Amino acid sequence: MSIYCVSIGEREYKVQIADSHVLVNGEPVQVDLVALNENGLHVFRQGNSIREVYLNPQAQGVIEVLTGGRRLLARVGADGRRARRKDAAQAGAVVAPMPGLVVNVLVKAGEWVEKDQVLVVLESMKMQMPLRAPLAGQVGQVNVAIGAHVEKGAVLAQVVVRE
Repeated sequence: MSIYCVSIGEREYKVQIADSHVLVNGEPVQVDLVALNENGLHVFRQGNSIREVYLNPQAQGVIEVLTGGRRLLARVGADGRRARRKDAAQAGAVVAPMPGLVVNVLVKAGEWVEKDQVLVVLESMKMQMPLRAPLAGQVGQVNVAIGAHVEKGAVLAQVVVRE
């Protein structure tokens, strides 16, 4: 059996995995995660709900999860130990989940934004993906303009935590 402590934002979960059984905070959870390609695209199925997710390993113990236009950082600590938090500067980065074309930039440096506010819209494979602020704060920098072609992992904007 493997035991992990997973932190997403301020929430923490104790995840136990044994064979094909998964317990989250002691409760059984029926989930499937199937890799579709080597670029991090997966299908996540829980009950009748199915969604595409991109899983991008970051620093040791951190996985960037992109789904439904949202970006989450999952910090994973082995053996149930609390995972270390990423520094605030990196946690506020708005990152391109895939190569694409910037079709809209909705903020400027210095503007105040709320968590989940759309900052940049990226188009890839004829689909538009709104990229949202990972936290409330002030836009420290915007690194792209409309019409820019960006690579996967490019930092498009940076949000700094409100003090």
